[in-house]
Amino acid sequence: MHSSFISTLTLNNAPRAALPRLQNELAKASQELTTGRRADIGRDLGVAVGENLTLRRDQTSLQSLIDGNASTGAVLDRTQTALDDIRGQADRFLSAMVGISDANSGAGVLAAQGRSALDALTSTLNLTDGRRYLFGGLNSGTKPMAGFDEGPEAAITGAFAARFGLDPADPMKDPAVAQIPVADLADFIDTTFAASFEEPGWSATWSDASSENRRAAISSTAQIEVGASANEPAMRKLAMAYTMMATLGGSGLKGDALNTVLDKTRGLLGSAISGVTDISTRIGSAQSRIAAADTLMRSAIDATDRRLNVLEAVDPAEAKTRFDTMTTQVEMSYSLTARILKLSIMDYV
Repeated sequence: MHSSFISTLTLNNAPRAALPRLQNELAKASQELTTGRRADIGRDLGVAVGENLTLRRDQTSLQSLIDGNASTGAVLDRTQTALDDIRGQADRFLSAMVGISDANSGAGVLAAQGRSALDALTSTLNLTDGRRYLFGGLNSGTKPMAGFDEGPEAAITGAFAARFGLDPADPMKDPAVAQIPVADLADFIDTTFAASFEEPGWSATWSDASSENRRAAISSTAQIEVGASANEPAMRKLAMAYTMMATLGGSGLKGDALNTVLDKTRGLLGSAISGVTDISTRIGSAQSRIAAADTLMRSAIDATDRRLNVLEAVDPAEAKTRFDTMTTQVEMSYSLTARILKLSIMDYV
């Protein structure tokens, strides 16, 4: 049997060596008490950590889709508002045309209104949300519509002058316009004039938009078309109706020839208004699908949260007890270290 001696250095280092572990445990307990979640998921869950990571990944993916749907929904809202403006303008112009009792005396007013409506249509189709053009389709980075005086006007008046041998400088004011036969005028409208609003004339003269609309994923399994294109048939018909009234309606046409222009304009407007309503319905359907998808995904996120809570949550009472215990142990370690440091052999000499 023999005695062993413990030096004051050993006594001093023992509590100090345990201090880092106690501080780590205290920090962990403090974090769990504050967040209500396990501080070290990997160590605490073991093999269940794979399920935890999968749930977190799925939750992040769903939230990303919901955030994207908010952006897509904002674009659809702006598009819907623009379509309401376009339809309202067309309704007002059609009402003005129906209210004209004397075509010969009212044509000048209608021509001015047609030009104003055409400018308004062009401006609306060139709307942007700050990042892309709403009616650009896939070419959302390019302005969709050219202004009437940026090319289309010269092309249309030039074709009119060439067809009827009119003054190319100002064919609409040429006195010979009044002598154009009704049948020839109707044929010009249905062929040469209409070709400016069909491919390839439309893209060559009026539009840089894509006929294909952008698509966006609204859930993990569904996509929708986003917005509308300036190349929609309804937009072409509106542009044709306004242009017809602004150009031919403001020329020297009289009698049956002028009535032909008015009748064709009314027909185009009626068809175009119906087409704009169809586009608006399509946009509304997309908005409803986004709302339904968001509801389902939020429900899935709630279910994921409940399962994550089972895996990650800690008992607040148990966390508080561990925190208090660790705090006491750290304080005791500091106190013991301080007392050992005060020991001196001189006290025993």
